[in-house]
Amino acid sequence: MRDYLNSNEKNQFMVLSSILQNIEGIRNEGTDGPKIVHMLEAWKARDNMTKDEHRSLKMAETYLRKFVNSVFDRQSSKEQETIVKKLRKYDFRLVDDYTMQQIHRDMKDKLKHAVVPREQFYNWCRDIMDSKCNGCEKDWNTCDLHQVFEENFIPESGWCLKNCKFAYKK
Repeated sequence: MRDYLNSNEKNQFMVLSSILQNIEGIRNEGTDGPKIVHMLEAWKARDNMTKDEHRSLKMAETYLRKFVNSVFDRQSSKEQETIVKKLRKYDFRLVDDYTMQQIHRDMKDKLKHAVVPREQFYNWCRDIMDSKCNGCEKDWNTCDLHQVFEENFIPESGWCLKNCKFAYKK
């Protein structure tokens, strides 16, 4: 057996570990919460659980704990550290369709549009201008960079060359 998990296995393991933490009362929005024992007692007190359902849920908890502990124990120490770190930041939640669509829309937007601090963007533009605009004689109408610089309010070079306001000569 391998002593590491691939990304799909790790994600599945994180979901199961998070569910187990919920059962143990460890994971409730960052604060310790009710354990499954309290849920079982409350449902039983309201006469909303059969003995068979009670036993099944307890067995599910027991076997899930055995599985998670066994898989974790056979991982390398480095993989265990990674799992522990990720699990601290990982949470398993149920969300409605509207919220899920919003999350996907935000993710698509972030993949389509990079957002960087303006100062960092200016530094990148300066580096690009050093290699592309220094000594450039291309007409600004044929330059893709000109459009990007223009749309993002990049300062002109100040050289007032005829071909482009961003071109310059060192």
